[in-house]
Amino acid sequence: MNSDAEYHIEQIPYGKKEIEIVISSRNYLGTLTANYHTGVTDDETEILSAMDRPVGTAKLSEMVRKGMKIVIVVNDVTRPTPTPKLMPPILRELEKGGIPDRDITVLIATGSHRDNTSEEIGALLGNDAYRRLKVKNHHCQNREELMNIGETSLGVPVVINKLYYEADFKILIGTIQPHHSAGYTGGRKSVLPGLASLETLKLHHGYKMRAPEPAMGWIDGNPFHVTALEAVNMAGADFILNVVQNQKKEITHAFAGDVEKAWLAGVNVCRAISEIDTPDDVDIIIASPGGHPKDINLYQSQKAMAPAELVIKRGGTIILPAACPDGVGAASFYQWMKEASKPEDVEVRFKKEGYNIGTSKAWMYSRCLMKASLIVVSDTLSEETLGDMFTRKAQSVDDAIQMALEQQGVNAKILVMKNGPNIVPKRKTRTYI
Repeated sequence: MNSDAEYHIEQIPYGKKEIEIVISSRNYLGTLTANYHTGVTDDETEILSAMDRPVGTAKLSEMVRKGMKIVIVVNDVTRPTPTPKLMPPILRELEKGGIPDRDITVLIATGSHRDNTSEEIGALLGNDAYRRLKVKNHHCQNREELMNIGETSLGVPVVINKLYYEADFKILIGTIQPHHSAGYTGGRKSVLPGLASLETLKLHHGYKMRAPEPAMGWIDGNPFHVTALEAVNMAGADFILNVVQNQKKEITHAFAGDVEKAWLAGVNVCRAISEIDTPDDVDIIIASPGGHPKDINLYQSQKAMAPAELVIKRGGTIILPAACPDGVGAASFYQWMKEASKPEDVEVRFKKEGYNIGTSKAWMYSRCLMKASLIVVSDTLSEETLGDMFTRKAQSVDDAIQMALEQQGVNAKILVMKNGPNIVPKRKTRTYI
């Protein structure tokens, strides 16, 4: 290097650390990140303020009464929700309302993910809550734990967790952030997909419910969102506590109250953070998932590919730096990719066979590959495994940049998308909305 002025240097999240990327100034196009909102000075004060002024409901302590069986639904280990900070005020409000610990069960909304381990649950809830309360993982394929409560307007059977449905009072804890299919996370997603059966997930996550491109930020008329909202209204949700976070995973706002009204209030704040103007048809994009837990495996890391897919040019190159300590993720995600002769085969198969654990991820991954090539930077994923998925491996971001420039030309422009899953590109006019 002759001088720093000839290079752009910055840090991006990777696993539980940060790594340095160096881009020649002639190639560097810019860095996109969600609009920065300062984290609150005191998390507890913000959370208590939301609990004291719930949107669309009374205070939690005024809604419960002695003798009620309470279920608190929390995100699993793959989500960045600061659950240890959210549990104490909820437990205090329940205690104030006459609810003893023995009448409270915490249900982990695993969806189709694996069980969370005891060690993970302790970190997930905080040691005090873990010690005091009964905790259960949701199992989407255990029929004894599930029940059918009806059908949505789009014909999706709502088969959900029986323990949840039969509880007297239901509380949902979550985080609101952009989502590639649902528009935004939080609220209703704790129940569908969080507590749904595989049968329900197969239809809700099937091809007919999906937009032809990533749907971050799309709510009105989005069948994926509409179905989840109908499902949570059928199952019941009495109170939610959701937070919005900035790029540093700091809480910027907390929202409590009604499952739809409080959530929508949070979505409006999240929009101001996440929706940004983006350039068109970029040659090369470095798409960061945002570090742990968003890059815990390739399954979760794919979410950073979604906003990049909207901005990359056809035939461009996406670089995905993802630690992936848990490997690829769902076995069928990898298997479908390996069994295909080209990415287009995965879309054909998904249309025909539909959703199973990991298959919709294979489709979304392939959909991106049909537009652009992909290079993954990972310490754990092998060249052979990635090769089976039509993906190249690089040992470092520097190596990946050189590989991409060889493909796109020495003067190609490189855009960095930091914490990609938190970005909603404004540039697309989506004809399906």
